[in-house]
Parts: sequence; structure tokens; C-alpha cells
Amino acid sequence: MKSPAGLLLAAIELDRDSATPLYRQLYLQIRKQILTGRLQGGIRLPSTRTLSQELKLSRITLLNAFDQLIAEGFLVSRTGAGTYVGDEWERSGHTEPPPPAPPQLSDLSQSMLSLRSHHFRGVSYAHYSADTPTSFLPSHGAFEAFPQHLWKRLLARHSQKPSKDMLGYGELQGLQALRQAIAEYVFDARGIDCSAEQVVIVSGAQQAFNLLAMLLLNPDDPVWMEDPGHIAARIAFQAHGCRVTPVRIDEQGIDVQQGIAECPEACLVFTTPSRQHPLGVTLSHARRLQLIDWAAAHQRWVIEDDCDSELRYSGRQLPALYAMDQSDRVIYVGTFSKVLFPSLRLGYVVLPPALVEPFCTLRAVLDRSPPTLLQAVTADFMSEGHFIGHIRRMRALYQARQSCLVGVLERRLGHFLRITPVEAGMHLIAWLPAHLDDQDIARQLAGHGVHTYALSDYCLQRYLPPALLLGFAGTAQAEAETKVQALVQALKALGQPV
Repeated sequence: MKSPAGLLLAAIELDRDSATPLYRQLYLQIRKQILTGRLQGGIRLPSTRTLSQELKLSRITLLNAFDQLIAEGFLVSRTGAGTYVGDEWERSGHTEPPPPAPPQLSDLSQSMLSLRSHHFRGVSYAHYSADTPTSFLPSHGAFEAFPQHLWKRLLARHSQKPSKDMLGYGELQGLQALRQAIAEYVFDARGIDCSAEQVVIVSGAQQAFNLLAMLLLNPDDPVWMEDPGHIAARIAFQAHGCRVTPVRIDEQGIDVQQGIAECPEACLVFTTPSRQHPLGVTLSHARRLQLIDWAAAHQRWVIEDDCDSELRYSGRQLPALYAMDQSDRVIYVGTFSKVLFPSLRLGYVVLPPALVEPFCTLRAVLDRSPPTLLQAVTADFMSEGHFIGHIRRMRALYQARQSCLVGVLERRLGHFLRITPVEAGMHLIAWLPAHLDDQDIARQLAGHGVHTYALSDYCLQRYLPPALLLGFAGTAQAEAETKVQALVQALKALGQPV
């Protein structure tokens, strides 16, 4: 049997460089050993003289620790007999502590956890590592092509001599200069005639969806959702307790007449008209008019997520829904995540004038605007013309990358995948043989280090053939052959005839 001194000294480790005083470290470690049963009641501890020699501590340090432990009842001092572990703290070393009880969460939290688990069950990025895999994730762009030197110069401009405004809480709607730059940009690029006062800066589109759901909808309110459609937006509405009605997509976009027939009482419509997410269809002019007329006639709301609208490779796109709306029923959501970079965490909402104040009141309860420094840098990036130049370079780069990847995929997998080039966005739809389960294929590919998304993950009703979303924006032309070869090998490992 080990002596008390051996038992104690074997487990004590003191960090002499720590800011925590040595007596406090000793106190905490002895206390922990008593509470966990490593030092049981009645065991005699070494004398302070012995411990002083073994631990190379002053007796004052040891006495300070012992005095605290005695005062709290962990140790007992017996005159003439030494210091012992107190019996009241004795615990069987063989007794396993009970497992911690699960936290008590609100109904909303439980709903959100359940929704995320359900809707992302087939999405492969749960196993994604940035170090090694072959990534065809649609959300990954050419981060290496971002003008870092220019961004650093603009960042230094504001960070070297920051003003009080720059270091403060910032404006609730967001930095005036950025809101003005956005108002000018959406007028030039999307035909949206709005003032800076109608623009509110948010920390990305996801925050915008949640704020708008809280602002406009009550639990059990019906909502039209494109099917397949934007997963994160759908979950925002469902977590808020709304009833989501799936409305199918055809070659003209969302089927407005189906929505009217199946859910005429809908309070809100969520749509991605410029480039339907994820199928890439552009909402036709006739359907746009139907949607706007219906919303105006019944006083409904339309959230227009202008997903990937900047990244168009051919033809002129139709004006934004917001630009066509004369009844102030459309709300426009934009983000810098795809065209700049996701970690910037900046997006924006263009609101009808009557919604600006209630929207800002709600967001004031939840948070403040994103960091003013990054807003100021983005404002300069836009107002000095760098933003438009960057968009044009990315369009050319992504178009070339798409063409290259499509060529390699058709040559290597054309008999297995059906692929059509897209006019906008950052991903292709690769249609699989009809008998396959795309969620199962995506999950198994991830196990082989090839990462993509299944089209079924975006569907409420699985009426479409199975398909994978293959991102091309993050695949340099020199890497296309290697990445497709990795995909071919992974499919072969799954037993597919490729």
C-alpha cells in the first residue's frame, strides 16, 4: 500500500509560471483529490516539513493551503498527531458519479435542434476537414483570388487611427457610408430605387431571415417555400413555428398558381427569383407579375433572397422583384458572403419604408450592428470602385472554372452523371441514375474524402430525380482533373459503374 506522502505527491503538479499563487494551486489539488475519493477520510497527510522538502515549497505556503482546507472541513488537525483527511468528505472510489442531467431547454431550442438534425442529416460537411478533402461544396469560392493586399490597405486606413465612432457601438441600422454604397449599388446592378434609410446592415442573410420571421410572422402562420429551396431560410421559419407549404419549381421558377391553390392564406412567400437556389432557374417575367399582384391584392409579404445574383455569366438578368413592386410588399435580402468572403459576416436588407423602424426596434433587442471597422472597409471597397471590378474578375474566373470542370466531368463521368452548364451561381446540378439515393451517395462520398451536397437535402417533398450539387467556383482549372479523378475513384469504391 502506498504511503500517504506517496499518494499525495504522485498527483500534485505545480505550475510555478502560473498567475495562480502556489498555495492556491496546492489547495485546489488536495481539495479535488478529497472530493473525488482519491484521498479518503481518515488518511494522515505528511507533515508540512516533509511536504516542504518534497515539493520545494516554503512552510508558509503549505500552512496557507492547509489552513484553508481545515477551515472548510476538508482536513482535520489533531494536536500532537498530525493532519488528516476529514471523514465527512469520504466517498467510495468505486462509485461512478451519476451522468449529468440534460439541460432544460425551451420549446424553441428543442425545435431548432430537431430541425437542424433532420434537415442536415445528409449534408456531408459534418465530416469536412479543410486540410485534405476533395471539395465540391457549392459554398466554396476562389478565396485565393480575393485582393488581400487591397483589403489590408483599406483595413489599415481605419484601424491605425480609429475614430470614436469606429470604436463605439455603431449605428443601429449600420454605418451610413456602407448603407449609401449599397443603395447606389443595388440601383445600378438590380434596378432597386431606394434610399440609404431603407437599408439595414445585418450579419449575413441567415440573421435577416430570422429577424424577418420574428417581425412578420406568428407561430402557425402559413408560408410558401420553394421546393427544393433554401434550407437555412426554411429552418428559420419552421423554428419560429410557421407552417411551411412546399411550392414546386418548374422551368419558369416557383409555381405561383400551385401556391394559391394549395395555400391561399399564406402570409409570406420566400423566393430566390434571380437564380433559384438550388436549381438555378430564373423566375419568368410572367411569374414575377403573378407573385407581385397576388401579394399586393392580399397584403402578403415576399422575401426576395437575391442569391448569387452578382455571379451571372451570360445574358442580362431580369430586374429584382423589389424593383417591380409598386405596393411595398417585397423585402430584398443580399449578402457579401459569396462575392467577397463568408467570414466577413455582412449582409443587408432593403425594407419598405414602413418596416424600417419596427425592424430596427426588433434587432436592437437582439443585438447591435456588425463590427463598424469591417463595415467601413467594405464601404470604401464599394465606393472606390473595387467591388465592381472584383465582381467582374470573379465572373470571368468562375466561368472559366465551370467550363473546365464540365469538360472533365463529361469526359470522365458523362455516362454516369447528366450535367448542364449554368448561367449563374457557383454550382452545377449533377443528375444521378434514377435508382440511387443521393443523400446516401453524398454521405458515402464524404467518407472517401469527396464532399458535395445531395439535392434531396433541399427538398420537402422528394419528387425530383436524385442529384448532387457540385461546386465549381473553388476548383482551379489545374485541379479539375485531379478532383474528378478522386470523385471517380470514390464512386468506384462505392460499387458504382463508372
